Amino acid sequence: MTDVRAFKALSLLAIIGVLVVTACTIQLRGGDKSSPPPEPDQTTGSTSSDLARCRSVTSEETASYRHCRRVWDENRRHFFGNKDGAATPDKDDSAGVAPAAKDQSRVPQGYRPLATPEGSKP
Repeated sequence: MTDVRAFKALSLLAIIGVLVVTACTIQLRGGDKSSPPPEPDQTTGSTSSDLARCRSVTSEETASYRHCRRVWDENRRHFFGNKDGAATPDKDDSAGVAPAAKDQSRVPQGYRPLATPEGSKP
């Protein structure tokens, strides 16, 4: 009989503990009196229409493609907050950047090569 009383007391304490933690969490969140989120900067109508038009431009359409690259660069700068200057229309980044040579200073020297699994089979 004492086991049932102990179980009831423990379960009652657990329920009260959960209610206290829930009440504290609701209080710490601040309730419904939250300020509205700040409005993001709206892009101009011409920029958004240019972006919509540039979605279908291919690299074969050179004049439109160059214009769209400038629009994309400007939009990227606006999005990431870079205010360093205007887009450079003559710069072509489509070739990509060559990767730097790997540093070989940490590669161990003087060890024999590892055996391949097929070579070690009888």
